[in-house]
Amino acid sequence: MTLRWPAALTLAALLFCASAELRASDETLLPDLRCTEAYLDLGCIAVDFKFYHTFHLVNHGQDTIHIDTVTGHCDCTSVRFRDSTVAPGDTARFLMIFNTANQYGPIDKDIRIHSTDKKAPVQEIHYLANVGQWLFKIEPRPVSVFFLPNQQVKTSVLFNHALDGISVKDVSLDSNYVNIRTIKGEADKGEGLEFELTPGPGLKPGTHLTNFTVTLNLPQNAPPHKITIPVKVARY
Repeated sequence: MTLRWPAALTLAALLFCASAELRASDETLLPDLRCTEAYLDLGCIAVDFKFYHTFHLVNHGQDTIHIDTVTGHCDCTSVRFRDSTVAPGDTARFLMIFNTANQYGPIDKDIRIHSTDKKAPVQEIHYLANVGQWLFKIEPRPVSVFFLPNQQVKTSVLFNHALDGISVKDVSLDSNYVNIRTIKGEADKGEGLEFELTPGPGLKPGTHLTNFTVTLNLPQNAPPHKITIPVKVARY
C-alpha cells in the first residue's frame, strides 16, 4: 500500500517547524504565559464521542498574569479551568472537551486564551484531528472502551488491514482514570496491536470519561500516525 500524507499530518509538520523556529528566536519575543504544547494532534478519532485533553500554561515572566477567558473554536468544544491567577513560575491548567458529534474528516480548530500577558494578551492553541476516517486502514476495535461497574480488564486492538508492518511508538493517557499496558507492540498486515486497560485505583462512584492516544510507526519512512480512543469507566 502506497502511503500518502493526509492534510492533518502535513499541517502538523508545518506547525512543528514553525514552533521550532519560534523557540530558536529571541527569548524576549515570546509571551510570558506559554503553553507546554505548540499544538495538539488527536490523530484519527471516532464520530459522536467526547475527547479530553488537559493543557498546561506556565508563567515564564516576573509578574502575575490573570487569565480572563479561555474559549473554544465553536459549540463542539468546551473548556473548564480553575486557575485564573498564575504567579511567576507557576502553572495553570485547563481541560478541553471536544465533541465529535456532527463532525467528519480533517479538522483544524483553536482555543483562544485571553489574559493580562503584555506581550500576547490573546493566544491561540491549535488542535487537529481526523474524525470518522481510519487512515491507512488502521482500525480500532472497538472504537471506544466502556467499563461496566463490575468489569476490571478490557482489551483494545488497532487492526492493521493493509500495511506491511506497524509498531507502537508511544502511548499517552489523558488522566489516571485508567492504566494501560501494551500486550503486542508490532503488527503485520492482517494482525492487530493489542493493549490491556484497567481502571485506575480509588475511583469515586460515578462515570469517569477520558481517552488514550497511540502513536504508531508506519513503514516507508512515513510520519508517525496517531489514533485516540475514548474510555468510559462506570463505578458504583
